[in-house]
Amino acid sequence: MAFDMYAGARHEAIQSHEEYLFAFSAEAITDFPQLNAIRAKFYSDFTLGPEQSSELTHEILTLHERYENQGGKAFSATALRLAQFFSYS
Repeated sequence: MAFDMYAGARHEAIQSHEEYLFAFSAEAITDFPQLNAIRAKFYSDFTLGPEQSSELTHEILTLHERYENQGGKAFSATALRLAQFFSYS
């Protein structure tokens, strides 16, 4: 089941096969508070503000830098796609 996100007319989703990015963020909870907050609310209906979206953009890019060798090309594509979405939000 996908986690659908909307920002204006834009739509993005975290697919079930992409949820492993939360395993990476859980390894360093204090470094990725916004990502871990999303993981905790994954199946809930919630709203993010501009500040949270900005923080998520930075956290996702940091996560990518830290784990890109372990995650491979698919992880890189997911991280960059999500960072782009949250930078717009």
